[in-house]
Amino acid sequence: MSGIIGVYAYDKNWNISKFVYYGLVGLQNRGYSYSGITILKDSFKSLSKDSAPEDLEIPPDFEGWSGIGYTGTKIGYPIITDYGAMVIDGVIKGDINELAKELYKDPEKALTNAKGVFSLIFLSKDGRMVGYRDSYGIKPLEIGGFGFDLAILSSETSGISVIGGEFRRELKPGEIAFIDNYEISYSQVSESKHYYCAIDLIYQSRIDSFVFNKYIYEVRVKVGEQLAEERKIDADVVIGVPDTALPFAIGYSRKTDIPFDLGFTRTGSPIRTMLASDDFLKVIGVQLKLNPIKSVVKGKRVILIDDSMVTGRTLKNTVFSLRSLGAKEVHVLIGSPKLISRCPYGMEVPEEKDLIAANLSDEEIAKVIGADSIYWLSLEGLRKVLGNNLCLGCMTKSYPKVI
Repeated sequence: MSGIIGVYAYDKNWNISKFVYYGLVGLQNRGYSYSGITILKDSFKSLSKDSAPEDLEIPPDFEGWSGIGYTGTKIGYPIITDYGAMVIDGVIKGDINELAKELYKDPEKALTNAKGVFSLIFLSKDGRMVGYRDSYGIKPLEIGGFGFDLAILSSETSGISVIGGEFRRELKPGEIAFIDNYEISYSQVSESKHYYCAIDLIYQSRIDSFVFNKYIYEVRVKVGEQLAEERKIDADVVIGVPDTALPFAIGYSRKTDIPFDLGFTRTGSPIRTMLASDDFLKVIGVQLKLNPIKSVVKGKRVILIDDSMVTGRTLKNTVFSLRSLGAKEVHVLIGSPKLISRCPYGMEVPEEKDLIAANLSDEEIAKVIGADSIYWLSLEGLRKVLGNNLCLGCMTKSYPKVI
């Protein structure tokens, strides 16, 4: 998982380093164990850190009129070569340095022949920027601007909006955006096949983003409504695990008339336990980022909604916390179908042996996490909300044959 951004100033008097920095902060929901920025003035300058973007320190002399940034789980980005610098969200097959060379010489030819599942931003050594989204469209890439001064490429619209930019449109699958000192132009170099990542929509993207031509908040409210159609439970209160699952809980509450309430307050910076590289964070990440509100759950039958379940460890801790504060019942609803297989395209879904839903029955899982009941959104329900042009490999073991 990763978030990528590119910022290009048409006037070389601009210093865009802080724009890239804050754009990355707006994308760290996509991965935060490693972050890096490369900017171009007369030559490339880079800085990176094995931590979230907000921990990067921008020195006073870190200046440039164009730049790219990366936040995610792969150490080594941005990639700097003799021909330019590059950031990638996804998986590319082949030699990255050779790809950079070809991008410098002939971007259309290079990207027509490139194999993999990825979105990419390339900044050439002579100051041209290229954005590309592969023909399957599994990874998103958006384009926007800051008046007539800056062009912005970003994995999500959140990376554009947090720096005051205006979203223009989403790159189509198989489309290249060319940015130079004079204009932005586009070229469709391969046929669009459209296999949008379901996990990106229901878990990965920020709730204020527009991704795959969908408003994430609206999508997740509809998921909650669909959960209510599939499994209505007699309860006193509906709560969602912040921030991703709050719209699910709102949708469920609207459909069932069971009151929605805030069940948790945040402690410190957001921690996404699926993305955590530290085993300690994976086990107790929920307690580090969220603290339950006792008055909301004490003596009540609680419906707890989360976006997904991977190993079950974080939900087990969450359910235990609610019961320790006096919850009478805890019924868990998951806003996605069961995750039963790893993702080969860069989403941080573990191997099948580590996925609780791939190895235990519903009854066994409910017992393990201490819940009175558990239910996952059906595949049919997911398609009803999101449509049919989806990559569902981690839920079905059936993947688009793209690599």
